[in-house]
Amino acid sequence: MRRLTSSLCAAVILAVSLVAFPSPVAGESRPPRYEAQLLDDAHLHQAQRLYRATLGRAPDPTGAQYWAALLADGYSPHRIAAGFLGSEEYRLRSSGDHIVDAYVGALGRQPDAAGYRYWSQFEDPTAVVVAISDSPEHQSITGTLPPPVRELRDLDHPAHWVDAGHGVFVPPILLEIRWCESRDDYTAANPRSSARGAYQFLRGSWAAYGHAARYGVSTADQATPAQQDEAAVITWQQSGTRPWNASRHCWG
Repeated sequence: MRRLTSSLCAAVILAVSLVAFPSPVAGESRPPRYEAQLLDDAHLHQAQRLYRATLGRAPDPTGAQYWAALLADGYSPHRIAAGFLGSEEYRLRSSGDHIVDAYVGALGRQPDAAGYRYWSQFEDPTAVVVAISDSPEHQSITGTLPPPVRELRDLDHPAHWVDAGHGVFVPPILLEIRWCESRDDYTAANPRSSARGAYQFLRGSWAAYGHAARYGVSTADQATPAQQDEAAVITWQQSGTRPWNASRHCWG
């Protein structure tokens, strides 16, 4: 699907303003953090799911195109979800509980006790809403495509990567992820799971990405800091930030 022309974008923005949605980029002081992409069905489907998860309805075509265009231009779905959650329409329909609202709107059911406990631990409601909206269950219900894979915007050139502290250069997002996952502790061990090391690799993920064979250790905390940084870069190059989605409420 081709990118919207500037004249069409202008018309869409005007149309959306008439339905009183707040712009998620109002007062934006910096450009999007992710590369712009060609607008396609994956962006449109993600926008459609966000409508269901927040407003409990299908979008009008004009509104869906507008939000999809912002997603393609690199704006975070979390910022767009925040706009929806702040809208008058959401306030009027909300139960007062964003977890319940997202389950009912997206999945058509009340959350089970275990699911509700899990989502209650996250302080950022937009992170919860986006995760439920983009869940495999919601994708299956709606017959929509998975979220588009977003790559970090290269503002200058690859040299904008930074030394993670041990001679390995990484994209800046990985420093944010490392802090959120372990507070930069390369020996960190999660007492509730097999997650280990500065980037909290699960034992299975560490093996699946080839790091166990590459470095000769079965868990990330047994690798050197430089090896852990390198493993994070390799993982990010293959899967983007998805392996760390559980902590997105912190770094996203």
